[in-house]
Amino acid sequence: MNKVKMISRAIEEDIRQCRWLPGNRLPGQLKLMARFGVSRTCLREAINGLEVKGLITSRHGSGCYVNNLFEAQFAGPMRGVERNSVALQLSVMEMRLVLDGAAVQCACEHATDEQLAAIGHEYKLMAQRRGNALQRAKADLKFHMLIAESSHSLIIVSLSQLYYAQFFNAIYGTLYSVAGRDLTLSGEVSVAIGTQHHAIYEALMVRDGEAAKAAAQAHIRYSMSMLEDRTKFNVAEVG
Repeated sequence: MNKVKMISRAIEEDIRQCRWLPGNRLPGQLKLMARFGVSRTCLREAINGLEVKGLITSRHGSGCYVNNLFEAQFAGPMRGVERNSVALQLSVMEMRLVLDGAAVQCACEHATDEQLAAIGHEYKLMAQRRGNALQRAKADLKFHMLIAESSHSLIIVSLSQLYYAQFFNAIYGTLYSVAGRDLTLSGEVSVAIGTQHHAIYEALMVRDGEAAKAAAQAHIRYSMSMLEDRTKFNVAEVG
């Protein structure tokens, strides 16, 4: 195998194993040259090949960045979709049922000890955090995003990044607004969500993939049940 192919395959494997996440900047040329023991010309040829594959993008004066696998598919406007509708929120939750379950199960299997420690630290911050609904929703999604990033699955990370960013308002609306009420004021709901997050956290810390997946999916199903209750409430008011 020639040096260009060797470099390309090594960097591609690092990306596919999520050693560098979508959006991350690759190490500078000097570091990569030293790592592989190659010339600048050889490295550039390998980088150009990875750009052609769509795995990275070179930004003039800034460096090379890992691409998100599905960004192009999410770039266009969503025609005919009401972003605040209950129908969209339910669809988002149905996708999260699959995505979050897979992410946490993979994290149990593949996360490094350092990544689990970071998730644990974020969980404790989230559990202690006080504030308005928007702040708590952002903390909630950061916790779930850290789990996705620790899955070491490029597909899960790419989808999670885009899904959480694209549909944050729909997710926020699901968690913190039922029948126009701010759930931050509801002790019952706050306790339920806190208990669900704790179950996910505990299973993760002992790398129990099945328990973690079950806990994550129970959390999403709870959110879906709140949405369904909202729909019934609205129908009753109209009637």
